[in-house]
Amino acid sequence: MSAIYSDEEIKRCTLTGRREILFYIRLLIRNSPRIIVTFEEGLQSFPSLLVDVSADESTLYFDLSGSELSNRALLQSSLIQCSGSNEGIPIQFSSGRPKLSRAPGGAQAFAVPMPTSMLRLQRRDTFRLPLPSAKPYLCHLRGLPEEVILPVSDISIGGLRLLLTEEPTFEPMQRIEQCLLDLRDFGALPIALEVRYIQSGQGSQNKPLWALGCCFYRLSSAMETSIQRFMAKIEIERRALAAK
Repeated sequence: MSAIYSDEEIKRCTLTGRREILFYIRLLIRNSPRIIVTFEEGLQSFPSLLVDVSADESTLYFDLSGSELSNRALLQSSLIQCSGSNEGIPIQFSSGRPKLSRAPGGAQAFAVPMPTSMLRLQRRDTFRLPLPSAKPYLCHLRGLPEEVILPVSDISIGGLRLLLTEEPTFEPMQRIEQCLLDLRDFGALPIALEVRYIQSGQGSQNKPLWALGCCFYRLSSAMETSIQRFMAKIEIERRALAAK
């Protein structure tokens, strides 16, 4: 983590929402980047992999070290720090005293409590997943004098970005209460949005294009889960296409 970040950026990049942390933990498990487990106040460390999460989502499992001395020393530590990088984005989190256990798959592993915060050093509030533009997903803005249907260019657990070909009349911090986010196989979600920023630019053939950055407002747990699953599916499809 050689980049220099301001205190404000570090604060903004620290995740504390349980569902958001769990989402990125599962991404780390699926993508299997190497992490560094540091303990004894930074005096010892070893490379490892996150391997699983308990059924009740309260425990995180990671691989043992190849060194038995390191394994024994880790079991004496009351605090560990895990750091690594996933798709070029540095990630860091801490947890409590590890225990020798078995992951749900049966393999021997260290078990620690699920972290309650995570530092994800991307210079944006949350990771936004680009969505297909050829057949875009649509968001219906219904809490207006006339319904407006806009394509979604990217989405995150915290919000989405909409594209407009005409200059928007919205204002930052404006709330749009009655919206419908159509995720096709994952359902049409009734959501409320809060406008955070408006950006102007150029689209194809140098035509004017505006981006409307919005955060979700009062999103239910069920809808958060649907969006997480939708994002995971899109990411899998994107990786499959890139591998061809």
